[in-house]
Amino acid sequence: MRNVISSATESEIGIIFINCRDSEPIQTTLLEMGHEQPPTPIQADNITADGLLNETIKEKRTKAIDIRFYWVIDRIKQNHFRVFWKPGSENLGDYFTKHHSPTHHRRMRPFFIHSNPN
Repeated sequence: MRNVISSATESEIGIIFINCRDSEPIQTTLLEMGHEQPPTPIQADNITADGLLNETIKEKRTKAIDIRFYWVIDRIKQNHFRVFWKPGSENLGDYFTKHHSPTHHRRMRPFFIHSNPN
């Protein structure tokens, strides 16, 4: 993305937009080949981004969010995508970007180091 991101919510919505934009052609191709597609699940760990995209949170100060991010809201309404919230501690992609307790590291180690967890 070539924009300056001013909040974690804006950043999360931005990456959801990029993921949806990149998966849209695959979904369209499969539909044209006759393979009906359920909404593609997109996991977010920012509850505000999830609320804005699913329209469960009222917008107040979201004017800074680029208008193209609202494309995702339209695609959710069209049943192309299903954005859902899951805590960052359960998000394997966030493991390397967040500070976690030693207990969490021991629990997650088997996912990243293919060895016996004991």
